[in-house]
Amino acid sequence: MTGICCDTHVHSDYSTDSQTPAEAQVQQAVRLGLSEICITDHMDYDFPEGILPHPNAFIFDVSNYQEKLGVLREKYPEITVSTGVECGLQDTPQTREKNRRLAQDNNWDYIIGSLHLIQKKDPYYPAYWEGQEAEKCVRLYFEELLANITAFSDFDALGHLDYIVRYAPDSFVYRPHEYFDVTDEILALLIRRDIALEINTAGLRFSDMPHPHLSLLERYVQMGGELVTVGSDAHAPEFLGYGFTGLSERLKKTGLRQYVTYRARKPVFHPL
Repeated sequence: MTGICCDTHVHSDYSTDSQTPAEAQVQQAVRLGLSEICITDHMDYDFPEGILPHPNAFIFDVSNYQEKLGVLREKYPEITVSTGVECGLQDTPQTREKNRRLAQDNNWDYIIGSLHLIQKKDPYYPAYWEGQEAEKCVRLYFEELLANITAFSDFDALGHLDYIVRYAPDSFVYRPHEYFDVTDEILALLIRRDIALEINTAGLRFSDMPHPHLSLLERYVQMGGELVTVGSDAHAPEFLGYGFTGLSERLKKTGLRQYVTYRARKPVFHPL
């Protein structure tokens, strides 16, 4: 497989919203010829009970996970199997402290910081949008994201910036430039803190753009940003590496020449 050969955002059945064993994801990565896979299951502390399928949803046993991935590394030496977590951001002292301990008390290769809740509501569900102008709902997401990463930044890459637009009402038209006033602040903060910007190709399953929209990626590069990761956000094997074909050339047009993976939370650079 040429071009992008590392998928750094992959879910398994350690995530509540996936039923795929971690080994099945690794096997698929080997079939695709990937050189590296990072299993980044959801850890979303303090998720509102009203939208949880069960009380311990989006929380997994880290020790069991680390042990399982250690077995997979030995069983599949032909591919690098990295440990990771997708850390759910919430701007409350309680959640920030749990996320801080999650980051510091475990030997991760890679941590994604992602916002999945806006004012305790999940934009995946229609209730977030009901009775509100979609433009204001999207702006609120960006504003909450900025507040979250200002308060807490012990993660390596910001996950799926602008993913919220995929759940907006059909009448909504996403114009990224209308939010540059706040997204520029987000990008500038990432650059100052050496946090990577994730290119999440799950967006290509819903539109012709990944997350973030390539116009945001161009802004990031113009501002001096260089650290980007690439992940499919696959919850099932058929979506592993989704959209990677031809993506390198699209990314080069924004001015990028490399992407990164992480080992022991240190960046490793790869040419596009």
